[in-house]
Amino acid sequence: MQHLMADGFTYKPRQPVDWMVCDIVEKPARNAALLETWLGEGLCREAVVNLKLPMKQRYAEVRRLLDRIEEGFQARGVRVSIGCKQLYHDREEVTCHLRRLDVAKAARK
Repeated sequence: MQHLMADGFTYKPRQPVDWMVCDIVEKPARNAALLETWLGEGLCREAVVNLKLPMKQRYAEVRRLLDRIEEGFQARGVRVSIGCKQLYHDREEVTCHLRRLDVAKAARK
């Protein structure tokens, strides 16, 4: 594991990495866009990201973001599995795990 001190929204690895972990305190739409970029461009195979919840209409906002993420991957022709959970000890965010399926399959060959 390597920790880098860099701008999380502009940094891109020279070579694809296995995991991207994002716990940036930012609007959830911006973190979702970062997730789309990293997985969509093949910069990582799996990602864990926390999406901070708005004060109102929390479920509706998370659903909207997840739908947007799924649509973005479909438009790129990228297959992913998405899991998203609100963990008991942090009710102000949801934690999402995404795995790029086509990259994982190619790596096993």
